[in-house]
Amino acid sequence: MDRGRAVIGASTIGALVLAAGLVVETLPTGGLTTDVLGGGVCGTYPQGSTGAAAWFMGDFRNDTDHDVLVRAVRVDRVDGVRLEHLAIAPRADTDSPGLIVTEEPDRPAEYGQTVAVDSGVVIRPHRELDVVGRIVLEPDRSEGHVRGITVTTQDSLGRIRAVSQPIAFGVGVDQGRAQEPDGVSCPGT
Repeated sequence: MDRGRAVIGASTIGALVLAAGLVVETLPTGGLTTDVLGGGVCGTYPQGSTGAAAWFMGDFRNDTDHDVLVRAVRVDRVDGVRLEHLAIAPRADTDSPGLIVTEEPDRPAEYGQTVAVDSGVVIRPHRELDVVGRIVLEPDRSEGHVRGITVTTQDSLGRIRAVSQPIAFGVGVDQGRAQEPDGVSCPGT
């Protein structure tokens, strides 16, 4: 009789431990996060410039204790510019996201090695993901911008999450007039 009670007791304790572990594992966990609340970064070329371009970088952080797989990256809004390049920089050599105004088509060295958006990059726990892109002002525009980098991820249980960095990155040519209120500050355009 004591042996039977011991087996039932051990089975009950084992089932409770297993159930508790399952509940903990299936509770929603975080994914990538960003501290950016909004705003914009813009570079201005001198009046009379015939072209304008810039490279931008936004960063995200895996605040979880598990790997996060990047499934997709997109820019939510493109206005007045061509988005010529969008890539993932898993190990950028800089920790200051922002904008580099340059006509050079080559990616800035401080953005580090980049990989294609759909390359299946895994972000390790407590590591960062940087997204880089290049914008070129449309010929008929004096200013333009991209706004909102969104990263879609999948965790180890297959859950899909999307996080967006709402900051805008813009480029313009000085037209000698005050800035129109369009949500992106480009002084002189």
